[in-house]
Amino acid sequence: MTKQNKIINSVLFIGVIIAVLVVSYFLTQYVSTNEASQKLIQEFGYLAVLAISFIAGLNLFLPVPAATFVSIFTAGGMSLPIIIFLLVAGTMTANLLSFAIGHYGRKVTNSHYPKIQTWLTDLYTKHKKYLPYFIFSFTALVPIPDEVYLIPLGIIGIRLRGIIFPLLLGTIVYQTLAAYGIDNIFKYYLTN
Repeated sequence: MTKQNKIINSVLFIGVIIAVLVVSYFLTQYVSTNEASQKLIQEFGYLAVLAISFIAGLNLFLPVPAATFVSIFTAGGMSLPIIIFLLVAGTMTANLLSFAIGHYGRKVTNSHYPKIQTWLTDLYTKHKKYLPYFIFSFTALVPIPDEVYLIPLGIIGIRLRGIIFPLLLGTIVYQTLAAYGIDNIFKYYLTN
């Protein structure tokens, strides 16, 4: 890929993220003034939040945070703590699916790419005491898909019980910060 293509792809990626934020902003504005859409959100919003967070959790190619849409649901009358709970539940479901894909793809990786699996296993062996801190920090603070590390951890056979707590805690921190942050930013601009 040439430097020009990388620049074009980066600009397109940022453009899509901005477009999603703009659409979310205008949908929030619409929902806050439309009673029919508020009723629709109150009826189907919980399922929608869960589905959006699951899809966003699996979306490796266009990592738009599920929290981007939080203000639409709060404008529809949903409680922010419940939304955050659903965001965490959907994201954790996607994370566990990613880990399972890595775990069950272990045999394929081992037979087709043994050097990669050996390299990942060696890396883990040398730094395994840092793994819980890495998982928590990466999940809580880095806004890119968790599949980047969950699939490789599944591939090398890491036990789920060894990573579930920092993964859950990091997901809670990330979704809470993102949800409150985006909701407050949208509320600020909608009221001014």
